[in-house]
Amino acid sequence: MARKIEELLEQELDPAFARRAKLVLENLKAGKKGAAKVLDVGCGRGFYEQLISEIYPHYTVTAVDKNSDYLNVARSSLGGTKVKFMEGDATRLPFGDGEFDMVISTELLEHIRDDRLAIQEMQRVVKRGGKAVITVPVKNYPFWWDPANWILERLTGKHLPVNIWWLAGIWADHVRLYSERELINKFTAEGWKVEKIFRCTHYCLPMAHFWFYAVGKNLVEMGCMPNYSRFNYHKRDTKLRKLLLSVIRRVDRANEGLRLGENDSFLNIVLVAKKL
Repeated sequence: MARKIEELLEQELDPAFARRAKLVLENLKAGKKGAAKVLDVGCGRGFYEQLISEIYPHYTVTAVDKNSDYLNVARSSLGGTKVKFMEGDATRLPFGDGEFDMVISTELLEHIRDDRLAIQEMQRVVKRGGKAVITVPVKNYPFWWDPANWILERLTGKHLPVNIWWLAGIWADHVRLYSERELINKFTAEGWKVEKIFRCTHYCLPMAHFWFYAVGKNLVEMGCMPNYSRFNYHKRDTKLRKLLLSVIRRVDRANEGLRLGENDSFLNIVLVAKKL
C-alpha cells in the first residue's frame, strides 16, 4: 500500500500537498475489517476520491461538497467508480447518525465560519469508534511559503484580503488558521479522542504558495498547462516538468525525517481522531 501511495503522488508538483495527502491516505487503512464506508466532507473536484479508488478499491466512498461545479468535474472524472457524489453543507450533513466508519476533511474547516458545527456533524455521522482524518493550515506557517502575509501579520496584525484568492496567499478564502492546541481542543470538546498529530512541511520554495496556486493553478484551470494538473498523475512527464520537479524535490528533501515541535513553523496539521 505504501509503495502504491508513493507512486500515485510522485508527480505532484506541490510537495506540501503530497506530504499531507500521503498521511491522509496511510491513515485510512481500516485494519482487520478490510472494507469501510468513508465520507469525504469538502471533496472539491474529487482528487482524494481518485486516489482512494485506486488504493482502497473495496471501500465505499461518499463525497460531499457545496460547490456544484466542482462536483460536476468530480463526477465526470470518476464516472466509472463506486464513489457517490452529493451536494451538501458540512454543517448540515444529509446523513443519519453513525452511517460511516471513517470521515476525512482536508483543508476545509478553515473556510467555515462555525467550524464547531462541522466537527459536530462529522462526529454525528461516524460510528462509535470510527475515525476522522483532518488537515488544516497552521497559524505559524513558514516565512517562505507566503512572505507577504508573514511580514504584514507581524508588522500590522493584518493580512491580504481573503477574497482576492489568487493574491491572498495562505489566507485565500480562509476564515482562520489554526494552532495545534486550538484544533485538538475543538475536536476533544465534540467527543473525539485525538490519537495522532502530524506536523507537515517546514522548508519550501520562496513564495511557494504564489507559484503553485496564484500562478500555477490559474494556468491549469485556464487549460494552458493540462499536464501540470494533479488530476493527470498518470500522464508522461515533459522535460520542463521533470526539471521543475527536480528543483522542487531538492528543496523539499530537507523536510524528510525532520522532527518539528509545536512551536516550530510548519504548514499543515494532519489530525487523526477516534469517536468516543
